[in-house]
Parts: sequence; C-alpha cells; structure tokens
Amino acid sequence: MAATGPPGVSSRAGRCPIRFVFLADMQIGMYATFSGLDEAGVADYAERDLRVWSVPDTEGIEWDVRRYEEAVAVVNGLRPEAVVIGGDMVDDPNAEDQYEAFMRVTSRIDPDIDVRWLPGNHDIADDTVAPTPDSIERYRAAFGPDRFAFDLGPVRFVALNTPLIDHPEHVPGELAAQEDFLAGELADAVSRGRRVVLVGHHPLFLESADEPDTYWNLPAERRRPVLDLVHRHGVGLMLAGHWHRNRIARDGTFEMVTSGPVGYPLGDDPSGVRVVEVGEQGVRHRYIATGGR
Repeated sequence: MAATGPPGVSSRAGRCPIRFVFLADMQIGMYATFSGLDEAGVADYAERDLRVWSVPDTEGIEWDVRRYEEAVAVVNGLRPEAVVIGGDMVDDPNAEDQYEAFMRVTSRIDPDIDVRWLPGNHDIADDTVAPTPDSIERYRAAFGPDRFAFDLGPVRFVALNTPLIDHPEHVPGELAAQEDFLAGELADAVSRGRRVVLVGHHPLFLESADEPDTYWNLPAERRRPVLDLVHRHGVGLMLAGHWHRNRIARDGTFEMVTSGPVGYPLGDDPSGVRVVEVGEQGVRHRYIATGGR
C-alpha cells in the first residue's frame, strides 16, 4: 500500500479527474455477532427497520473476510488513484484476530494505490459508542491518526473522527481540537483553490439536514456547526457509512452520500463499494455490488 491513515500528498498533483473507491463497514466479525437469531429475533430487528438473517449460530470471521476480499479484488481491477476506508473495520475493537484479518486483507490492495482509513465507532470506542482518552490512544497506536487531510491532485480529502462528534462526553478537548482542525483545513483548501471531499463514518444526516437525532446520524447540536462550515467553504460532498445501506441526501448544493457496507448489510442493498470520480465538471459516483448474502 502506498499509504495508510496518516496525511500525505499524492505525486499526481494537478491531475483531473480523480477516481477513488470508498469502502465502509467491512466490520469483520459482525456476521457471527448476528448469527443464531430465531424468527422472533429477526422480527424484533425488522421492527427497528433492520434486515438481519436467521442463520445457525456461527463462530469465526470467515464470512466477513470473504466479503472484504471480494471488495479488494474489485479495487485492484479498477485501479483507482486511492481507496478511502470509512470505518468500522472490525466489529470488536479488542479482538486481535479481527484486527489482524483486516490488516492482512488490506495489504493485498495494489501497492500503487494510496490507502487511507478513518475510525468507526466499532474501531475507536470500547463500548462501540463513546470514545475515551484510552480508546482513542489505542486506536492511534493500532491504526494511526483518527483525523487527517491529504491532497490527491486538485482534491483535498478531509477525514473526520465522527464517533467523537457523536459522543464527545469523555473527550471534550478532542472535539474542540477536531473542530479547529476542520475549520483550518477547509479554509486552507479554499485558499488554494482545491475541491474538498469530506469523509467520515457517521453521516451528518440521512434524509434532511434538520431531521431528528437517531443512532444513524450525528446529533443536530453538533451536526449544525459542521454544516455551517461546509456551506461557508463550499464543500459539495461528504461520504460516510455506518447505516449499512445506501442513501443520498442533499442540503442545498451539499450532497451527503451514505454508502452501503463491504460486509454485512442491514437493508436491501447488497455488500459493495462506491466508485467516485471528481472532475472539472463535478462529481459522479456509483455503487458496485461485490457479493450476495
């Protein structure tokens, strides 16, 4: 891999269009977590608009690893300039086998392709919800920076730690530092004439910028300051995962793309990857299915 996690600058400066692949929610170990449900358990999830499957109780990570291998094969066939991994790389942040499997499969991405990743709640919070000082430090030791920016040709990618925005109660200082980071990166990108692509694990919203708070979006109290910066600096696109389904929503000229999972789906959309092309005329993207249930 050309790069993992930390910021950097591509040697392809000035090249346009730029094509990259966005991957989210390989969440290695999730299949086993949801296995063993009876019909009542499946129905209970359905009432919460979550499609899960009734399969025999399963141990291990083989199913999830196969889905990720399929995604990597698609990436290598496409040969994009970059891959951005949008978090929830593992299901259990303390499971060494899940972490090692993620790293092993990631290492099979063509070394000429830049690879960057950012944290999901399952990667950076011990309870898979709220980061703490210790859990953030463990993430950084294992995966690298939890927020960063890098340039690829004329495009500035700004990667956020959205679990921190979702639940900052244990680490308010980290949230303040990230807010300063975001404002600074966007201002610098605008001053240099770069198009900005924002990436994170949680979507800011699924349907509308003023929708109610749910588990699947970021709280309005902290969503609004990000949106204010987005509109002030003319950001046109954010990519996220977390929902394990596809959804495209807009707030004015800003497009919020929630992309389906590499791993276990929670709706009708299959496992897959999103191919994005940023050119002088705008942004185009499409979802490619990589494997069935």
